Parts: sequence; structure tokens; C-alpha cells
Amino acid sequence: MEPNDELYTEKVGQELKSRMAWFKEALQDDAKREELHESIQGSEILIRLEIFLPSDNPEDFVDGLYLYIDNSGQIVDADYYFRNTSDGAITRLDEQDLQIVKDLFQDSFSLEIE
Repeated sequence: MEPNDELYTEKVGQELKSRMAWFKEALQDDAKREELHESIQGSEILIRLEIFLPSDNPEDFVDGLYLYIDNSGQIVDADYYFRNTSDGAITRLDEQDLQIVKDLFQDSFSLEIE
């Protein structure tokens, strides 16, 4: 499915609604909470680092990057965002742009987890 397809958006909305109903039930019932926790297949630490890019007029327009860094300190994904006074958008970087961002920023930040 295409990410911007209405059917895809509707399916995501339905799944989110279903998951939130499940989470609410788990909040009310300890047995359901335990069942939920036991059914989780895994987890991963993922840090989101926000980079504010320079702007000539930050009161009217700002943009930047969200870098997603795994627990080994590697950039694994990135989004570009922009906001103006009335609107904003976020888009995921494609593989080619992600590689450029990795090459530019990978050695700029370090992550230590104890």
C-alpha cells in the first residue's frame, strides 16, 4: 500500500483505535495488563535527536532533522521537518538522503548507555 493512500490511512487509523482500546482495557484489568506485557515480542531503545537547521527568519519558518539513533549509537533513520506560522510537515528521508545525513552527522554525536 502507498503511504498516502486513503485506504492505508484508514487501516492505520483502525489499527491505532483497536490498540488504544486494548491499552485502556489493560489499564483497568491487571490480568489483561499482564497478558499484554507477556505478549510483547521485544523492544529496542531508539533515541530521537532533533537538529535545528539555520533559518534567516526563524519567526516565520523553521526546519530541521529528527535523527533516530539505536542503542549502539548508529543513525538508523531520519525525518526532515518544517514549520511555518500556519502549517508544518514531516517526511522520512529516502535511503540516498539518509546515507548523506549519516555520513555528515554520524561522528558528530555519541551515545553512552549504562
